[in-house]
Amino acid sequence: MNLANDWRVVLLAIGCIADACGATAADQAQPAVIRLSTLGEGQRVFDVTGLSSEERTALADFPQDDAAWQARFAVYALADRKAGVEGRPAMVGSYALDEGRLRFAPRYRLDPGVIYRAVYRPAEREAAPITADFEIPAPRAARPTKLAAIYPSRDRLPENQLKFYLHFSAPMSRGEAYEHVQLLDAQGRPIELPFLELGEELWDREAKRFTLFFDPGRIKRGLKPREEVGPAIEEGKSYTLVIDAGWRDAAGRPLAAEVRKTFAVGPPDDTPLDAANWKLDAPAGGREPLVVEFPEPLDHALLGRLLYVERGGEPVAGEIAIDQQETRWRFTPRDAWRPGSYDLVAGKELEDLAGNSLARPFEIDELKPVTLEVTPEFVRVPFEVK
Repeated sequence: MNLANDWRVVLLAIGCIADACGATAADQAQPAVIRLSTLGEGQRVFDVTGLSSEERTALADFPQDDAAWQARFAVYALADRKAGVEGRPAMVGSYALDEGRLRFAPRYRLDPGVIYRAVYRPAEREAAPITADFEIPAPRAARPTKLAAIYPSRDRLPENQLKFYLHFSAPMSRGEAYEHVQLLDAQGRPIELPFLELGEELWDREAKRFTLFFDPGRIKRGLKPREEVGPAIEEGKSYTLVIDAGWRDAAGRPLAAEVRKTFAVGPPDDTPLDAANWKLDAPAGGREPLVVEFPEPLDHALLGRLLYVERGGEPVAGEIAIDQQETRWRFTPRDAWRPGSYDLVAGKELEDLAGNSLARPFEIDELKPVTLEVTPEFVRVPFEVK
């Protein structure tokens, strides 16, 4: 009897049992399941786990195409569990295959009270889809949600005003924004369809800032909607933007109060931005802020994202404040300034209230020719700290 050979046979048999004589551990696991997971900062994602080795191999070579991914794994927002997904648009987001797990991260925050149905369709045609329903519990809030701010904050806007930003004190529900926003003329009569009503409402990730666009067809001269119906707002007139209290927050509660913003309308603005017209007040040292003043109000959200400070090509950490009705931008560094050269860097997409950017005007009027020049991706304004 050869003990070495006998032990080799025993070990081979044990290995065959553990590995199912050629099948992988994943193949012997339970069928794939869908889970709702929570990452850092409360971000929720949908995971498909328990995928077979063949599934993982197929997904690793999957084309980088949103429609192809949605055909395999999609999440739908439903009003109730009895609703079907046929004909419904899938939620938008990003896909990733990590450690044998297929993950879908929605672009927008999930709302309480909504049924989210996740459907995974295996590669094998005869295999049935895997479906799971999830519902987000309503958060507890001590105070009713308020409309905290409306931008632009000034009460005189150009006739070709492009959009409003509505800032809320807590996350809001989605899918009903346009039902609770209204534009009235000076006599209190509603303006017919002044805003662009999008199927995918424009919220930030936290669902606390809503972007409300005027209908471009009512802004741009020469377009049919403007010629047939007229501009949404007209120079020399005044209007009131109304946000009613029936708009529900993410917990399903109405807003604390109705909010109204009355504004007058001035002439249209077709002039592109020019950083040469900005006034910089350079800091003397310490943590004194850099102050930049503009000759006209700029887009509040873009000011917070597309304007920053660099030293030697590296961003300088600090805090931004925007005031004076969006005509002043202040930057306070995290650490004391070091003497030397700095750059105020502005992305070319930075816009004024009418959508005119550092690269081009929003609209070119043949009766008012505008000289267009090719601009770099960023505009840099140098300054010194002595």
